[in-house]
Amino acid sequence: MSATSVGFQTTQYFTVGAMAVAIFDYCLTISQEIQLIWGRRWDATRVTFTLARYVTLAGAAMTTYAAVVDRSKYTSCATFNNVSYASHLISIIAAEGLLIFRTFAFWHQNKKLLAWLLVLAAICIAGSVGVTKVVNILHPAPTMNTTGCVFASGKSSAIQYCFLILYELVLMVLMIHKILNFYEGARSRIITTLYRDGMIYMTCIIMASIMNIFVALVVPVAYTDIMDAPQLVIHGVLASRILFHLRQSRRSESPNIFPLADMYRTPDAGETTTGSYTTFVSVHKDISAGDSC
Repeated sequence: MSATSVGFQTTQYFTVGAMAVAIFDYCLTISQEIQLIWGRRWDATRVTFTLARYVTLAGAAMTTYAAVVDRSKYTSCATFNNVSYASHLISIIAAEGLLIFRTFAFWHQNKKLLAWLLVLAAICIAGSVGVTKVVNILHPAPTMNTTGCVFASGKSSAIQYCFLILYELVLMVLMIHKILNFYEGARSRIITTLYRDGMIYMTCIIMASIMNIFVALVVPVAYTDIMDAPQLVIHGVLASRILFHLRQSRRSESPNIFPLADMYRTPDAGETTTGSYTTFVSVHKDISAGDSC
């Protein structure tokens, strides 16, 4: 077996494995989705969650099909590839949208911050798509994939992951800043869950993006899509679980005793204990308002 064949086969294993993880996670969490999501009004959070959840499954299924099915007899796969690319883009944008909603709530529903994050997201999306197209036009790479039916991509895909890492780092910095400067010393399950899941999610997705950049720039062309499906599934699965955990945490906190029994912070110099509790009551209302998270 040639090195190219080994590369394509390894990529198939990773792709099918990612699809299996997506299906397995869906089976594990469908009861949580029914309990925590179904029956609620179709607000921005539910629409974004639905896209992140189900477009991820569709995109992973299309990627798996492209990886395992012999499409050499087809004259062109451009339409299929465009739909698959769109599903990947929508899924990742929706997953990032859930993180934006969480950051928005964490920052006390600061509308200026929300506007800034949305503008930055638009810039990153436009930049990743635009720069990639420009690079492909100016420096077209020699490829065996003239019909688009070979499961492989060019090195320019690394550009998209650079923009994704940039945005994830911004969200991570905002999270760390708020934890260190406002929530330090807080004792609440919802705050702990918010911080823990956010750090785990962003660390995982940044590492997956770094791996994608490495694969795109270093490894042979047969391996260039090895992390395509895994990255998509990581986005969808972890973004969904963040929402589930937040809503479960909020349900478990008694609204009557939440501020006094479960959350406290050592008052700063000149700050009264009552003021400290009043601050955290406001935070709880911000996080819960309108089911933002």
